[in-house]
Amino acid sequence: MVTFTDRMSLRFLQDTFIEDLLTNQLGLATLFSLIYQTEDIEIRETTFASLQRREFQMPVFETIRRTGTEERIIPSPERWQLNYAQSRLGRLAWIDVFLEVLLATKVQTKRAPIERISTKSLISELGGVASLAELRTKLQSRYPVSIVDAFFQQFSITSIEDFKQRGDLYLEFFYKEPPPFDPNDPKNARTFSLNVCIKFTAELKIAEILQDVKLCRSILENEKNFVEVFDGGEIKTPYAFLVIFADSAIADNTLPGMTASQAKTSIKDLFAAENMLVHFLA
Repeated sequence: MVTFTDRMSLRFLQDTFIEDLLTNQLGLATLFSLIYQTEDIEIRETTFASLQRREFQMPVFETIRRTGTEERIIPSPERWQLNYAQSRLGRLAWIDVFLEVLLATKVQTKRAPIERISTKSLISELGGVASLAELRTKLQSRYPVSIVDAFFQQFSITSIEDFKQRGDLYLEFFYKEPPPFDPNDPKNARTFSLNVCIKFTAELKIAEILQDVKLCRSILENEKNFVEVFDGGEIKTPYAFLVIFADSAIADNTLPGMTASQAKTSIKDLFAAENMLVHFLA
């Protein structure tokens, strides 16, 4: 008997199906946000560039690790560090389909070059002070109380003169406007890789599939080192996980008191809280 997983696997042999699923049904921006967090750049355009790799029923093996120290007291005291790793001997998880996809993007930098820096007395910036108490009050209107207290304590500030010697300098940075976005500028063209891990399930066993997927993600993230930053932001996780439920698993009142549409939304929200995607296919 052909199962839902069998049928889905065969559909993922089609490049056009994969591109349509990721681009039009899930959204490339949504997939991108599961993996990347931008800070200094803004993604203005995203397109599906190519499918770099496709693997079915990919096993994920856990490595058993042992770390610690051992000691020997006699005949002479000794201590040594233990660090053992036994690969492929831990738990085993499976990914139904693994995709490595290349995205072509146009990005706009949010970095603004410094135009000039001005310096002046902090006390002058505060409008002048007549006592140490007034200095504390004016500083606490700008900075957290804990920061002000820690500064006074660390540098033993007991008078206005102490403060002038230790911290009476106010720096102000003036930035130029970031350059306008030019989609035709080659410097704004960037490519990003997406690793998409997909699990199929014909039955609505929500907790069971969530446990399975989280175990798989945990093993993958612990087994393979990955760079945590990129030029313009940071990588939250190297893998985007997608669970595909059979559309027939959901009907009105499958979850009591909910329509099929409401149930699907609730399930998507649950997995989104775990930084995962859910989709329903017939």
